[in-house]
Amino acid sequence: MQTILELLLIFTCFLSVIPVINMFRNRTDNKYTCLKFLIYSTFFWTLLIVLERLSTNTILIYYSGMLGYPLRLLFASLMLCTVYQYVEKKLPKSFQIILSLLVLVDLTIALTNSQTLLFLKLSHSQLSTFNDLYISNFGPLFVYHLIVSYAVALIAIALLFIFLAKQKGNRQYKEVTRMMAISVLVVLVFNSLQLFFVTININLTYISLVFVAFILYDVIYRKDMVFNIRASGRSEILANMREMYVLTDSNRRIIEVSSLLLNKYNLKADEVMGKAFDIIAANISNRVTLYSEYNMDGESNVEKDHYHLREKEFKLKGMNESGYMILLYDETQVFNLLRELNRLSNYDTMTGLNNRNYIEHKLYDIKDTKNIGVFSLDLNGLKINYDYLGHERGVYLLKTLSAKMKKVFLDIPRKEIARVGGDEFLVITYGENLETLNQKKSELLLECDHLEIEKMISVSIGLAYDSLGDSNIFSLIQSADAQMYEMKSNVSKIYQKNMIEFIKLQDKFIR
Repeated sequence: MQTILELLLIFTCFLSVIPVINMFRNRTDNKYTCLKFLIYSTFFWTLLIVLERLSTNTILIYYSGMLGYPLRLLFASLMLCTVYQYVEKKLPKSFQIILSLLVLVDLTIALTNSQTLLFLKLSHSQLSTFNDLYISNFGPLFVYHLIVSYAVALIAIALLFIFLAKQKGNRQYKEVTRMMAISVLVVLVFNSLQLFFVTININLTYISLVFVAFILYDVIYRKDMVFNIRASGRSEILANMREMYVLTDSNRRIIEVSSLLLNKYNLKADEVMGKAFDIIAANISNRVTLYSEYNMDGESNVEKDHYHLREKEFKLKGMNESGYMILLYDETQVFNLLRELNRLSNYDTMTGLNNRNYIEHKLYDIKDTKNIGVFSLDLNGLKINYDYLGHERGVYLLKTLSAKMKKVFLDIPRKEIARVGGDEFLVITYGENLETLNQKKSELLLECDHLEIEKMISVSIGLAYDSLGDSNIFSLIQSADAQMYEMKSNVSKIYQKNMIEFIKLQDKFIR
């Protein structure tokens, strides 16, 4: 048994060195300051244990053993501080002062124990070998010192478990919970053995606390995704990226957010950390549109910022857990440019209506023509107005007719209005009845009519309607065109004749 425990002690000494080496490499990172001091304290305790067992100087052996008492309390205090840092809270100032004073009192009592015998009823003059440190009776303050040390440690463990309980959906924190439960069990078992059941010359408290320190180092520091990113220098790269970014764990819960994103949309880091990315996206949806493919059809998102979303899974070396990097490319300017190009390719710049390119694409999407109405319109006498009164007169007629069409069809919710040629227009309505459409035709003709020929907009209109859905959209257009041309054959000649007489009377025509 003694041999096994000595081998365990040697292993523990080596175990305490590993975190020191790795944390020293990243000593400039201040995220886990308390954990670093905890690791360094356990290493210092290792040196004292080695000195205690190898030295031949009884004074060195005595005080090496006695310094283990304040180190217990220091360990518990640093453990509490480490947990506070891990859950991203600040250890209250009053706690810091009280714990610092208790550690100093412990240190004073330990260094004067040879005179007071408060921790151990053994003076350095009575010591012959390091074995005496483990077989002597405890002093009157030993139990109180033990209670305070374990109370602080238990507060730290309770705080950690409360935090982990709130993160129960996160697999990374499940591992932390499991390992902390094991470490607590180990500490209790080891200390109970030495206090109540066996008398041995090996400090089981040291072994158990080194084990706990290594567990904390492993699950908080080495496997902390955010720290690993920072320690590898990737955070500096990310922080200086033009693109905004979000890092999540395997469950897509946020572990780090670009400061650019936080500042731009007035978000607070503590409000988004640990939450699902979808929740944050929903919170800023009134100001932001996130998409993976461009969509120019809608106009509702024109005033929003537009971000092209790209997501990639990543895995850090030495970790089983994976995470996701979500990059948000600011494509607001690109979106506006594409939207303008889309407008130019689908809208008639003169009238503000859709153009032929737009309506042709829409026509091929119409499969069911039930309750679809088609208006075919042609502006009469456009050429004669251009030829005799100039370009401005033609523009006036086109714009005026377009405005009147918009006004008449304003209360029709589902419709398409397009200029399909120089003087040709097309209106398609959905879900209306024939009576309503005939009424709209009459309203438009009335809107365009005027007693003064100069203010009249002469237009020929044909209407086709399918109440059963047994036609196709192109046959409906042909029927509407046929009606329109029939009307035009009568109306257009009269309008042109009257227009020529008006021009001659004005005696101001161009040609």
